Amino acid sequence: MYRVLLLDDEPNVLRALRRCLASIPPQQLDGEPLRIETFSSPTEALGSCEESTFDLILTDYRMPCMDGVEFLTRVIPIQPNAPRVIVSGFADRDAIIAAINDAQLTRFIEKPWDDDALRQTVSMILTGGKAKASHAFAQSAIANRELQRLEEDCPGITEVNRDPDGGIWLDMDERDE
Repeated sequence: MYRVLLLDDEPNVLRALRRCLASIPPQQLDGEPLRIETFSSPTEALGSCEESTFDLILTDYRMPCMDGVEFLTRVIPIQPNAPRVIVSGFADRDAIIAAINDAQLTRFIEKPWDDDALRQTVSMILTGGKAKASHAFAQSAIANRELQRLEEDCPGITEVNRDPDGGIWLDMDERDE
């Protein structure tokens, strides 16, 4: 089982993150279920880090009592092997540099995030990149089957004729009549 800690001071954002990550299929996570724990208080999240081990820690950058960099910096001695991710709508260059250097970030993700990209990123982090390879292989197999089906239905549809300069050449004389 993979354990993920989510920290954000906004309850709606926490619910959205939880919903997004909860929809990752177990087959993308080596067949393992995902246990997600949410916190709106950095202090409570730190307490949980002292009691339990997490496979991923994902936090907001801007919070009222402690920012995400400070939180993650405090997490490092408690859980040095847990990958750390900041999700933030505040994409100041200095903040990103501080997050990467001080909190030893695995990723910095901007809000609003793309659900598919976030799920893929989390899957890759948790499985050590194996999820990306298996997902890419599955997508490639699906695409190849679809190309094969199109070619069977309409022979020649998957071929592209190009001019010597690389432009696409359309032969208007070969239209079906």
